[in-house]
Amino acid sequence: MKHFISFLLTLLCAFCLVVVLRIGVFDMLTIPLDGEQPVLLQGDRVLVNKWAYGLRRPFCQWGGYERYAAQKAFRGDWIALNRPDVSPNALPDSSQLCVGQVLACPGDTIWMGMQGRVSTRRDYSRGCIWPLVVPARGKFVRITPWSADLYALTIKRHEVVEQAEVKNDSLVVDGLKTEYFRFHRDYYWVISGDEANLYDSRTFGFVPFEFVLGKAVSVAYSLDTSKPWYRQWRWKRMFRPVGDVTEEQ
Repeated sequence: MKHFISFLLTLLCAFCLVVVLRIGVFDMLTIPLDGEQPVLLQGDRVLVNKWAYGLRRPFCQWGGYERYAAQKAFRGDWIALNRPDVSPNALPDSSQLCVGQVLACPGDTIWMGMQGRVSTRRDYSRGCIWPLVVPARGKFVRITPWSADLYALTIKRHEVVEQAEVKNDSLVVDGLKTEYFRFHRDYYWVISGDEANLYDSRTFGFVPFEFVLGKAVSVAYSLDTSKPWYRQWRWKRMFRPVGDVTEEQ
C-alpha cells in the first residue's frame, strides 16, 4: 500500500511539474500545414521558450495583460504569436497561436510590392517600391494612400479609437481625416517561411508585442503522417534549431 501511495505521489508531482513548465516556461506547437517551408514542415512539434521576450502572464483574460522582464524581439527571430485576426479585440491568449518570422521591428521601414511581395530594402527588380513604417509606441506615422487600409485595420483592432476607416485613400479616425497617427503600442511585421503563403502580416496586419507569446527555438520532434506509422518519424529533424534548414523532408 505504501509503495502504491508513493507511486501516486511521484506521478502527481511529475504531472504538476509538467503543468508548471508548460504554463510558465515552455510550450509546444504543432505545425498543421507546410506554409512555413522549408524551415518548418507539416507535423513539426515546435518548442517555444516563453521567457525569451519576458514571461507574459498566463490567462490574461482573467488577470489582465502583464509581461515580466520584457525583452524586444529581433529581426530574423521565429516567434509564436496569437493570431490578431481571430479575436483582435480580446486579450492575447484568448486567440489561436501560430508561428512566423520577424521581418521588421517597431520603427523599421519595409518596402511593399505587387502580389504580396515585401522586402527590407527598396528592390526595383521585385517591385518593392512603396515604403511602410512599422508602428512604434509613442511615434507618429505618416499615412499614405498605399498604406491607409493596413494602418486603418491595425488602428481599428488594436488602438483606442471609436472608429477608423479609409475614405478616398485617406485615413479617417473618429470622423477626422488624419495624415499622421500616433501609435500607442509596439508592432512587428511577421512573415511565413514561404513567400507564396500569404497567411502572415500581409493578411492579418501588424502584430502587437502583447500578442507575442515567445520564441520558437527548436523542433522537438516531427511526424510525417502521410507515411505508414513505422516510417513517420523524421529523425534528422529532432531537436533541430528553428531556422537551421536541412534537406530532411
